[in-house]
Amino acid sequence: MNKKLLRALAIPLAGLVGLGGLAACSSNGGSGSDANGVVNLKFVNWDNGMDKVVGAWNKANPKIQVKLIKPSGTGYTLYNKLITDNKAGTNPDIAEIEYPAIPLMISQKVIVPVDKYVPTLDNYSKNVLERVQFEGKTYGVPQNICPLVFFYRKDLFEAAGITQAPTTWDEFAADAAIIHAKNPKQYISNFDAASPEWFSGLAEQAGANWWSASGSTWNVDIDDAATQKVATYWQGLLDKDLVAPGPSWSTQWNTDMNTGNIIGWISGQWAPNQLPSITPDTAGKWAAAPVPSWTAGDKQIGTWGGEVEGVTAASKHPAEAAKFVNWMNNSKEGLDLLIKNVNVFPASSKYQSLPSLDTPPPFMSTQPDYYKLMADLATNVRGFDIWGPNANITFNAYSDAFGKAVQNKTSFTDALKTVQETSVADLKKQGYTVK
Repeated sequence: MNKKLLRALAIPLAGLVGLGGLAACSSNGGSGSDANGVVNLKFVNWDNGMDKVVGAWNKANPKIQVKLIKPSGTGYTLYNKLITDNKAGTNPDIAEIEYPAIPLMISQKVIVPVDKYVPTLDNYSKNVLERVQFEGKTYGVPQNICPLVFFYRKDLFEAAGITQAPTTWDEFAADAAIIHAKNPKQYISNFDAASPEWFSGLAEQAGANWWSASGSTWNVDIDDAATQKVATYWQGLLDKDLVAPGPSWSTQWNTDMNTGNIIGWISGQWAPNQLPSITPDTAGKWAAAPVPSWTAGDKQIGTWGGEVEGVTAASKHPAEAAKFVNWMNNSKEGLDLLIKNVNVFPASSKYQSLPSLDTPPPFMSTQPDYYKLMADLATNVRGFDIWGPNANITFNAYSDAFGKAVQNKTSFTDALKTVQETSVADLKKQGYTVK
């Protein structure tokens, strides 16, 4: 499907319909060279610790200097601004972009291919490159890969008489019943109606493909059988009061995670970097396991998160910009710095066993093979063939429809139908042909 994406995106978006308000960022227009021939690049990125990585590059590369700009908004708040500033030619040289937003950035001509500037991407697996390559062109250098993982309080599982993490979704449901029966305040995990990429990752694992393209025509199939299976399964757990109904990062969820009322979290591999602020009293008590499978022995999993550093159309020095992002994401030196300062798990397969990954994150201190597990999981990730150019509309529709369904205890399959209809209607409104 990726081979047909650019043609399907050829119809320009009629406008930023439903993309939400634009947040102010720091001034970030245009790169340039000074009187001494120094190339000055601007890089917008929201990750904590990225200043250490940029600082190391600047020290070693006096002729190519990178200025880090931290935006006031992340995700689609940032992407909206990139689209607007692209038309004015005031974008930075390099931007952090999550995989689902790449088609939108291509359709709006915000980012450009980097193939002629990057020597080789042989260090990346096919399932990573498929996220950034369309019709033989590569849009940026992938930074990380984020398989879904089941993080759980090993001590509280053992207190409930459960000696290992569930390996199938049937076992997950059975363990949920045991945990809640033993302590009615405890839940194995939560259903997250506020995190659409959490749900899309579960749909990926089940075999869903929400979008596909043929010629200039899009097909949208968000309420397909695979996704209905996921929705029905989780509604069954909620109806039986076996999972908590609140979204991740809510005040109640944070409290329940810290007090041990919620003892598991289905999340991306980045979760150990979040846990210190969510549940500071539980360091060393967590373990990581593969997300349960639908069929015993099936290793296929979905993802939650991951991004690429893209070179923008506004850059006057795309070769130098690509050189920096390739060093950062596809070299031992750059990735060692990212692992140490940003807690990145490399998308580049070659560097997924670096010595710097021998030490687990502090919250996983009792699991020394944590990063080895992540490397194993990364080989089995499955994504959608294509992310649609209006994934943000789909995400908003998910949060709205499923949030209401949880609150009102109404049908998840009906909510899924609403997400489908909203996504199709928006594509048509933007001028796309939709099957």
